[in-house]
Amino acid sequence: MARAVQTQKRIKLLDTIIRKMSKHELFSENVNRRHDTEAQIQKALFLRLQDELPKILQSQFGFTKEKAQKTVHKEFLWEKNVNTTVNNFTFFATNHRPDSVFSIDKELRIAIEIKKGDSGSALRSGIGQALVYSTQFDFVIYFFVDISPGFDIKSSFTGRKEKELINSLWQGHNIKFKVV
Repeated sequence: MARAVQTQKRIKLLDTIIRKMSKHELFSENVNRRHDTEAQIQKALFLRLQDELPKILQSQFGFTKEKAQKTVHKEFLWEKNVNTTVNNFTFFATNHRPDSVFSIDKELRIAIEIKKGDSGSALRSGIGQALVYSTQFDFVIYFFVDISPGFDIKSSFTGRKEKELINSLWQGHNIKFKVV
């Protein structure tokens, strides 16, 4: 699969989705996110996105209100939503499925993976999944919820090697990586 072009419009869409997810009250300093399961975090974020995406499509893509709502209803699929199905795909003889898929006019496909953890193992697992998803989708958002004491993983993102990896994921694989 050829890598999708990173246009300003597409980058703005991805950044807006990430910003909306990052600003969820789950990530306020007054909330202890250690107690929420990964599935609970995913559900809360995807319910919020389900409400926000029609407005985003209207403002950034010029969709009418009706077209935006219809697109989100039909094309924003997430794993824990009993009304939708995120289909598996086979890669390296194994089935894979992101937590969410969002398609726009059958021309742009975005996979979203949300992981929660306090260790390198959890972080690496999500990076590996994002790389696999990048073979099937135009863009991937990998959203990692840091529950380490003192948010050490989030704090490490100012390091040179960490910045190089984040840049490499974006430049080479169209993966936007965010830690909250």
